[in-house]
Amino acid sequence: MVKVTIKDNSGKPITNFKATADESIGAQAQANGASIPFSCGVGACRSCVGKVTKGKEFLNPEAIGPQHISVEEDEVLTCICGVKTDAPANEEIEIECENL
Repeated sequence: MVKVTIKDNSGKPITNFKATADESIGAQAQANGASIPFSCGVGACRSCVGKVTKGKEFLNPEAIGPQHISVEEDEVLTCICGVKTDAPANEEIEIECENL
C-alpha cells in the first residue's frame, strides 16, 4: 500500500496512512485524524481540494466517481480521488489541503 501524508495549508503534516485503492483519499484521511471537510462528497465543489506535492502519478483523480468541476493540474478532489490499483507499495504521496 502507498503511504499518504496529509498536510495543512501551511505544509504541516496532519496525518499519514497506508492507503488502499478501494476508498477515497479523503475518507481514509478522515479515518486517520485529518478533518478534511466534505460538502458534496461527489466531486462537485472545492471543499475537499488538495494540492498534490508528491506522487501525483500514483493517484486516480476519479477513482470513486466523476469529477464535476475543474481543478488546477496539481490539485485533486480528495472525496473522489484514490490511489491507483497498480501503484507500487513503497511509493509516497503528499497532499496539502487548503481547508485544513
